[in-house]
Amino acid sequence: MKLLSNKKKVLMIIILGILLISVVFIVTTAAGNKNREKQQETAKKEEPTEEKAAKEETAEETEQGAVTEQGIEEEEKMEQEETVVLPEQAEEQEEQTTAGTDAEQEGSKEETTATGNGHKVAIDPGHQGQGNSEQEPIGPGAGTTKAKVASGTSGAVSGLNEYELTLQVSLQLRDELAARGYEVVMIRETHDVNISNSERAQIANTSGSEIFLRIHANGDTDSSVSGALTMAPSASNPYVGNISDECQRLSQNVLNSFCEITGAKSRGVVTTDTMSGINWCTIPVTIVEMGFMTNADEDAKMASEEYQYLMVQGIADGVDQYFAD
Repeated sequence: MKLLSNKKKVLMIIILGILLISVVFIVTTAAGNKNREKQQETAKKEEPTEEKAAKEETAEETEQGAVTEQGIEEEEKMEQEETVVLPEQAEEQEEQTTAGTDAEQEGSKEETTATGNGHKVAIDPGHQGQGNSEQEPIGPGAGTTKAKVASGTSGAVSGLNEYELTLQVSLQLRDELAARGYEVVMIRETHDVNISNSERAQIANTSGSEIFLRIHANGDTDSSVSGALTMAPSASNPYVGNISDECQRLSQNVLNSFCEITGAKSRGVVTTDTMSGINWCTIPVTIVEMGFMTNADEDAKMASEEYQYLMVQGIADGVDQYFAD
């Protein structure tokens, strides 16, 4: 009986050991499974940084693309709305455009002929390369005669002959008047001519010109004398008395403008009835004496490009004033 009891005790211990080992195994296995699950969850939550960044960047680009596309669609929609023009608005815009174009064209025309307006002017550069002492009547039917054309004076310091200076200035005056919209007739454009004073007047008369400008320079035995003047006939002139008022007005306009721009001393409008180049005219005429070539200072100025430009502007402004009055 005692031996049997000992076997039972051993058997019970073995069974209890087996049970204990099983329980430990089960507990250990369960704990291991639980740890693995936690590690997997942690791994899922903490993805590699590069992969996570890549995914976030892809998501951001997708979102930006959606926003950009939406913005483009909205902008296109706004442009379409802005370009919608109602029929009455289109007609108004067309009228405004046409009016603007017409105004520009009109402005261009006015700029071209703002002062000249097609008026015709004859210019006579005084004297010529060779004088002509042959005589001619000082007016139609006159018994008194004068040399057909004198040789003129010359510069005290410039060395220029009067016929050279007058042609220099006259050619510039031609260009300036043409630029202002005038038609211009030149009596001569070279020095090698032989045209008398009466012939010059008759060329101007038959050219269709409305006025006649005779460009000269002055001389005096007193070298201190200076200044500009113009010449015109009197009302009692037996040849051109009927146009004397217009000649006086033309002469005054040219002299005023000339002296204003050049600063030259004005010696006034000189009345003369002995000039054949005036007495043979049938249109308003003036002789412009630009200055004294016998005065050293005035001669040097008249020979310079700068002063010639001023003289031309002054004469042209006087012509403008004449036709504007």
